[in-house]
Amino acid sequence: MGHIVRKKRQAGKFLGFCFSLYNGAIVKEQKLIFTVLFIFSVIIGLFLGLRYGVPFPAEFPNANAIPVKQAAVRSPVKVPIAIYHSVRPYIKGESAEQDRYDITPELLAKHIKYIKDNGYTAISFDALADYFDEGKPLPVKPIILSFDDSWRNQYLYAFPLLTKEKITATFFVFTNSLNHGNHLSWDEVRDMKKAGMEIGSHTKFHPYLDNIASPTILAAEVSGSKTILEESIGTPITAFAYPFGEHGTTTVAEVKRAGYRIARAIRGGNIQSADDRYALRGFIVSDDFKEFVRIIKNEK
Repeated sequence: MGHIVRKKRQAGKFLGFCFSLYNGAIVKEQKLIFTVLFIFSVIIGLFLGLRYGVPFPAEFPNANAIPVKQAAVRSPVKVPIAIYHSVRPYIKGESAEQDRYDITPELLAKHIKYIKDNGYTAISFDALADYFDEGKPLPVKPIILSFDDSWRNQYLYAFPLLTKEKITATFFVFTNSLNHGNHLSWDEVRDMKKAGMEIGSHTKFHPYLDNIASPTILAAEVSGSKTILEESIGTPITAFAYPFGEHGTTTVAEVKRAGYRIARAIRGGNIQSADDRYALRGFIVSDDFKEFVRIIKNEK
């Protein structure tokens, strides 16, 4: 390093000497010679800077520069999203439509066992939003378990299984159903939230959102339900699930305007991307265990 410093000092002294001679009382015939020497010295100085890493002015840090925020992560990621509805013991003679949306506690326990035995880790929608926004890492094999329509049997049968196995899940509730009939109570919703479950909005009345022509009514369903839940539970509501999976352009715009970070639709595939964060892919769980396994193993 010493010989480098000496060379830089010698170059600096030489430049100073050239300037003094040029500006001194030198005859005109000599000025041309010193002009050539001056240009040559500049070239030598530039060579030293490039050779030994002396920074140019543009390379010095700017104290007034504004830090640029790192771009949001947009790498697609495989996250199967299971959509459960009613969880209750089998009822003899139920219709095919009922059977489509109902599973038994025993089958749910089988799903949970399969998930754990095969290395899957259940995450929240908020965790997926953090991945998209901030690049926070996800588990190696993430999966989301979501429960729609605020059925009370979810609290009676699913919630105990989930807490026992230390599995997180998301419960999408529509607020008008709470404290009514066979639906969850507000206390049960708070109890699940306190236990570490994620609570999301499923509107107020569970309507077909794309059929709502009034912006005021649409806002009441999407934004209004968010406000009700936040005031009643005391925590931010960041995830939304579209009733019947409907997510037209106007509906999605309202979900964004309401301040949700992420939203789930009902459509095929397991690959989730930041570009589709307001229409995430999810599949309805039936009582066919083989179909459940096939869907979550799908790489598309």
